[in-house]
Amino acid sequence: MQTLATALIDAAAFLELSGDDVIHQDDAVRALESIGHTLRSASPAELSAIRAALSDLIAAERAGRARADLLRFYEHFFESFGLSYEPVA
Repeated sequence: MQTLATALIDAAAFLELSGDDVIHQDDAVRALESIGHTLRSASPAELSAIRAALSDLIAAERAGRARADLLRFYEHFFESFGLSYEPVA
């Protein structure tokens, strides 16, 4: 499940961080809103997989180029999509 979570995060990061020369901003916003709406019905196991994937992505980014915009996106992913920060049991 973590592989799917990573793919989702990567797609969302692409939509959020790409300029207008890559994807029209209105289209990116609509897609991100759709992702957020769908994620609000994610199961605890799915949210846990997203947390684990984010943790791995943050660690890898810090060990590599440490792009500030991407790190910020990862660190605020849950908040940006209106998801709970509560740990999954």
